[in-house]
Amino acid sequence: MKALSLVLASVVGAVVVCSCSDQEPIVEQDTGKSISFGALVPNATRSTATTTATINSFQVYAFTAGKPYMENVTVSRNGATWSYSPVMYWPETPVNFYAYSPDISVSPSEEPSGLNTIVNYNNQGDTDFLYAVSVGQVAKSTPVMMNFRHAMSKVNVNLSSSNSMITVKVYHVSLLDVKHKGSFTFPSASTTSGSQQGIGYWSNLNSPIDILTFYSFSADEALTLTNTPVDVTEKNLEIDYMLPQPLENVDFNGNEFTGNAIQIDCEIFDAASGSKIWPRQDTPDYLLVPHTSCGRLIYPLTTPDLTEWKIGCSYIYNIKIDNPNVLKPIDFNVTVDEFNIDNISQ
Repeated sequence: MKALSLVLASVVGAVVVCSCSDQEPIVEQDTGKSISFGALVPNATRSTATTTATINSFQVYAFTAGKPYMENVTVSRNGATWSYSPVMYWPETPVNFYAYSPDISVSPSEEPSGLNTIVNYNNQGDTDFLYAVSVGQVAKSTPVMMNFRHAMSKVNVNLSSSNSMITVKVYHVSLLDVKHKGSFTFPSASTTSGSQQGIGYWSNLNSPIDILTFYSFSADEALTLTNTPVDVTEKNLEIDYMLPQPLENVDFNGNEFTGNAIQIDCEIFDAASGSKIWPRQDTPDYLLVPHTSCGRLIYPLTTPDLTEWKIGCSYIYNIKIDNPNVLKPIDFNVTVDEFNIDNISQ
């Protein structure tokens, strides 16, 4: 296990920050008995997340008296209102509405148990998948308010290096052994803004893969780290939405690493001379990236307090590479900022 300690970084802290929805909902006024909709999305913690201002459409399924009433209806923004076609009218019995955004072309199905599930969703990592539920609605002239919640975990990696004696060039960043398929079950309660109820959940997680989140196509495009942390996902592959899931600790079996980790493929140079100081000729094979000049650094995705990615939470891993001493193991300093983007207690 000595070799493992040379490259396995430790996480020294986690901070939880919550945000609330304080934006005014966008609604469509209605004067008759037709069904109309309004939509509200929690405040975004990062600029790329979907907000009330940026959501443009959502898919609606509705059930009444145990039977489908609206199936895969697209509700679209039209200026400050929402519209769909053909217009549906209130039945005599209460209606349960289920919605998601964007259109993933997979239907939620109401089963005898009352569960409404999207089966084996194939996550590509670039979609801020939202869901909303409004149950027991009856005829009214005001819109049905659909309060959306984030169904995914948002995972970002910030890299920096504050030591002027070294130059760190990053070529690739990956999240290792992450499950990217699973089934989503809509909550049975409404996703009312500010409510602690109405939280969906994921199950049957499967198909673990290594997910590439940063890629440089050439040496000229490699990321040179500075004292300013850089989110390696932004303006690159834009892959940062992961299925909520338990995280496994990193281990080393003598030949390879197992568990959930961040892998950084990089080179480290002496800043003054430009000579390469890592990886070196004596760097073990398991730390080399095949068919490249890079070595790989392994950082666990877990901490003593962080053992899973939770639904509706955003995780920012801050990694600093600073130690230039090639005669000793390279030390790394890692922090993780965790915050709930929907202000929901888990």
